[in-house]
Amino acid sequence: MSVESLKELDDFFRSMRQAFNSRDLKTFRSHFWTDKRFQNLDASGRRDRGWGAFEEVLDQEFRYLDAIKMELKDLDCQVFEDQFGTAVATWKLTQVDPEGRNHEQFGRCTFSLCRMSDDWKIVAQHFSPLSAEEAAAE
Repeated sequence: MSVESLKELDDFFRSMRQAFNSRDLKTFRSHFWTDKRFQNLDASGRRDRGWGAFEEVLDQEFRYLDAIKMELKDLDCQVFEDQFGTAVATWKLTQVDPEGRNHEQFGRCTFSLCRMSDDWKIVAQHFSPLSAEEAAAE
């Protein structure tokens, strides 16, 4: 596990959050393996098989919501042979719908990454919820 790879992953996740928070779907997409074998498991229990299914959900959320913000904290990355990696973090998602209602979710997440050419790509991700009390204790 090289220091350079860990720095790359820190930069990678910073860029991913910035793209998500600015609703830049094209840039956000660049952080992912856009293959039909991609898997997303979200905190509600929804499972998106393939990048296209996940992208449809994101596109609807980005268009519908007035505001959206994702935070990742306590990011712990492990890199194997500078080709594969995992990242575990706590996450917070804040959404504001068109009526101005604020909705927050908290939890833990896991990302599986692979270096493809010179870029890291998320090949699978899983989000699980925490209650507000558990999140406050973190």
